[in-house]
Amino acid sequence: ILVTFLIAGIAIYYRLQPVLKGGEDDLVMAAWNRTVGSAGVLQEVKCAKKTTEFAGCEPVRCGRYVLDRLVTKEEATILVSMAEKGMKYGGSSGGATILDLSSGALSVGDKFADIRLLVKNEGLEQLFTYDELKLFKTVKGRIQAEIEKKWKLAPGMLKLTRPVFFSRLTAEGATTMNDEYWHVHTDTEQYDRFHYTSLIYLNTYMADFRGGRFIFDTPGSNHTVHPKAGRVSVFTSGTENPHHVERVTMGTRYAITVPFTCDPAYAIPDPVI
Repeated sequence: ILVTFLIAGIAIYYRLQPVLKGGEDDLVMAAWNRTVGSAGVLQEVKCAKKTTEFAGCEPVRCGRYVLDRLVTKEEATILVSMAEKGMKYGGSSGGATILDLSSGALSVGDKFADIRLLVKNEGLEQLFTYDELKLFKTVKGRIQAEIEKKWKLAPGMLKLTRPVFFSRLTAEGATTMNDEYWHVHTDTEQYDRFHYTSLIYLNTYMADFRGGRFIFDTPGSNHTVHPKAGRVSVFTSGTENPHHVERVTMGTRYAITVPFTCDPAYAIPDPVI
């Protein structure tokens, strides 16, 4: 996950495509100027502990998986426009603006406001059009099916969970803890309902912004994903995958986090903001 937001010895196996040597003591899983092959790039890691108590949802091995074929650049452009449509009602006073599609929380200054109320104050019934919400649902479904296939889970086992959120990161200095997205963390430390985390990158490192690389903090060397419009990064959410986002130094970085749970008690419907 990109930010701590909203009231809230690893054995590595390389598969499908070799990683590239980066320039800052890291290994690049997926570079901004290369397209990942249709099979994707997979790094398997030993699960730190039992990841779920739900039969049919436990991975044989944990890992990280990057694909460029699930979301088109055109779809990424529409998703960026959705983020911008909502964020125009607010914006963080620091470097990280969040729009949570599950709760309606939007960064406004150094606090959060309910985007649904802000939209109603403008005389609108809802923020997004039917086609925009349909696109999100379609993309979410592709990612869910890919996770279930790759980790050999029972079909339909995964459920969307909260928070589902757009993020906009800039080089502005932090004014609150929510702006400090660059700290190393694991997702289950923040949200124990997370079992699989997915990120859709909506614009491109080096072309649209500098800094902002996604880094898996692996003992011995880091493993880095360069954001690229339409690229999807998926990983098991446990302590086997500590990570952080490098500070953005120029431009604006957009992404959307789409998490999944195996626990029906934490399932949420598709957003309808």
